[in-house]
Amino acid sequence: MSILVFAVVVLIVAALIAWAVQKLPLPAPFGTIIQALILVIAAVVIAQRAGLF
Repeated sequence: MSILVFAVVVLIVAALIAWAVQKLPLPAPFGTIIQALILVIAAVVIAQRAGLF
């Protein structure tokens, strides 16, 4: 159960950071790339906590 709570918290924080990056005045490809990297990092953190890596 704690892994589920951890995953939800990480996803909420990642969504808030991605939203903040979306509001920044960045050129077109950079904002999307940074948002994708944020989501990949969040997935890796959750997978590492779950014991997949």
